Amino acid sequence: MLAHVPIALGIQLACWAIGRALGAPAKASVWIGCFAASAVCIMREITQREYQWIQQFGGGHRANMPGYAGLKVWEWNNHSISETVVAITVALVVALVVTWRVS
Repeated sequence: MLAHVPIALGIQLACWAIGRALGAPAKASVWIGCFAASAVCIMREITQREYQWIQQFGGGHRANMPGYAGLKVWEWNNHSISETVVAITVALVVALVVTWRVS
């Protein structure tokens, strides 16, 4: 259930390090990392839902899938939702702690 957490943290920390190396403020770097980590986790689940839709309803052909099929968050399974929410929450907590400590 926590597979997204290390991915999110890795992306966030990499963005933070790149931002700092380029001279960006720590706050900006960590929040850009938070956004990037969240986006990757969300996009992964959208892609998973698309593959599920293709398998269930599309006869195995991507061309049969409407473009919005993966965006129907209410059709994601509980595992996908919880995994994404936990990873985003962890990224937000890291960003908030860094913001608080740097202030």
